Amino acid sequence: MRKAGSWECPGRLTYHDAMADTFDAREFERAAVDAVAVSVPDADLTALRASFNLIRASTLLVQRLEADVHREAGWSMAGFRVMFCVWVAGELEPRDIARLSGLSRAAVSSVLNTLERDGLIDRSRESSDRRLVTVRLTADGKRRLVTAYARQNEAEREFFTGMANTDQRRLADDLAGLLDRGTDLD
Repeated sequence: MRKAGSWECPGRLTYHDAMADTFDAREFERAAVDAVAVSVPDADLTALRASFNLIRASTLLVQRLEADVHREAGWSMAGFRVMFCVWVAGELEPRDIARLSGLSRAAVSSVLNTLERDGLIDRSRESSDRRLVTVRLTADGKRRLVTAYARQNEAEREFFTGMANTDQRRLADDLAGLLDRGTDLD
C-alpha cells in the first residue's frame, strides 16, 4: 500500500503502475484526481471527487443490498424498486413507476412481467384507454416487500454506521436537492 500523500502522477496511470501497489479507496481517489488534473487541466476536480465518490458509494450500497437482501427475497434490485414504488403509492401506471424508480420503461415492463409471473403484482386495465395498465401489489407481494424492506433498512443502518444522524440528514437533503436540480435538466 502506498503511504498517504506519496502518489505522484507523472502522466497517465498505466496498468503496470496500478498493479504495482494496492490502492485503498482514498489513495485511488487521489490518484484519479491527479491523473485528471494532468490530462484535463480545466477539469472541476471538486465535481470529479463528488461524482466519483457518489458513484462508488452508491454502487457499494446497491451491491450489498442485492447480495444481502434482494437475491434472497427472490427478486433483483430493479424488482424491489418497482415494488417499493407501487407499495408507497398504492397503485401506479408503468410510466409512473419508470419516472419514480429511475428505470427505463422497457426495464419496468420486463420487471413487471417477472413480478406478475411470480405472483407479486397484478396488472389491470381500468381506464377507457385500454392501453393504460394499473399495477398493484398482491397480498403476498406486499407481505414479502415489507419483510425485505425491514432487512434492507437494517443493511442501510449498518452502511451508515459511524455517520452522525445530523450528517445523514444533511447528506439526504443535499442529495434530494441535487436530484431536484437534475430533473430540471431533463
